[in-house]
Amino acid sequence: MIVKIMKSISNFFDNWLAAILFIIGIALIDIGAFYFNAIIGFIVSGLLFIAMAIILNMERRE
Repeated sequence: MIVKIMKSISNFFDNWLAAILFIIGIALIDIGAFYFNAIIGFIVSGLLFIAMAIILNMERRE
């Protein structure tokens, strides 16, 4: 039972760890931009959303 749970947790992290770290990294960059200025924060947010959409679109094509 415990081995099955550990294996499912391991599979989850193997499949989603890169995506989770990517989203956390984007969130931290965005928070840092908002500390400078609200306008800069919104510009960085928009650029990061565009970059994330392009990267996710390229991954889906593979």
